[in-house]
Amino acid sequence: MPTDSKRLTRFECFRDLSDDQCSAVAELTNEACFYPQTELFAEGAEGSRIYLLSDGEVEILYNIGEEGPTHVDTVGAGEILGCSSLLPPYVYTSSARSLSPIETLIIDSFALRKLMEEDCNLGFAIQGQLIQMLLDRIVDLRLEL
Repeated sequence: MPTDSKRLTRFECFRDLSDDQCSAVAELTNEACFYPQTELFAEGAEGSRIYLLSDGEVEILYNIGEEGPTHVDTVGAGEILGCSSLLPPYVYTSSARSLSPIETLIIDSFALRKLMEEDCNLGFAIQGQLIQMLLDRIVDLRLEL
């Protein structure tokens, strides 16, 4: 069942969309809850979903050499995960695992890419917000180092 479009506007990348655009994205969105220690996606896997974290905490992991998955960040409510599924080669560039019970909105990234191609204004708005969000994450990680 599609999500109420007003839930999407809680996330920065959807705030500038028109009501019609937000409703179109909501049609591609479902709600899901996960238990702690659930892997949402794995680094290198085909990117098929974007996760909007409504509640809880998720850890981001990167494979670093022979060490295997290494914790690099923890994100909470309001964050968006799996953005690399919107860009070629459409694979996840990290892994994500829930640290607590989490509530998410899940968007089918194949369908969202198609919608973004059909409505260039929507695509431009979403990409601009996602780029800003990712740049902010990079700055935050650099400050932690």
